Amino acid sequence: MVEPGATDWAYAAGFVDGEGCIAITRGFVTARNKYVYSVAVVVVNRERDVLDWMRDLWHGWVVAGSKAGANARPSWAWRSPTGTGSEPFLRGIRPLLRIKARQCDNALEMIEVLKRSRYTLGRKFMPPEWLDLQEHHYWTQRELNHRGMQPYAPTPMHSPRQINRQRKLMD
Repeated sequence: MVEPGATDWAYAAGFVDGEGCIAITRGFVTARNKYVYSVAVVVVNRERDVLDWMRDLWHGWVVAGSKAGANARPSWAWRSPTGTGSEPFLRGIRPLLRIKARQCDNALEMIEVLKRSRYTLGRKFMPPEWLDLQEHHYWTQRELNHRGMQPYAPTPMHSPRQINRQRKLMD
């Protein structure tokens, strides 16, 4: 693997600031009756070459974006490695971020909690304080990433799968 240079880190930080999202995601695992969390960086652009460059340097995936309409040009998204795998990338861009510094700091704090929780898999349970910390970082990130003119309201997001399951139960 080629080591990113100073210019690579600066370009990537600017790209994340302008076209990216630093996210903390949450999913519910029914079998374990608990939420699981992950950290990811996503950058969307119409120029796939730059996203392939990011994948080549920092791993992850390049995936096709959703179509905005019949006349829209295709877009692509680079997704960083998830979980704690995004930590090296986030640490590398952090000193250079101008807009998303707080999102990056919160995501790095969440990664520290996720690393601690690795030792509680199996029959061991995570201390309630760690579960509370995960929830805190998740909701903080949701607020930091909030867009639009409406005030932020901490409401859970529902996946289409969950909505479809609920509809089937109602039938």
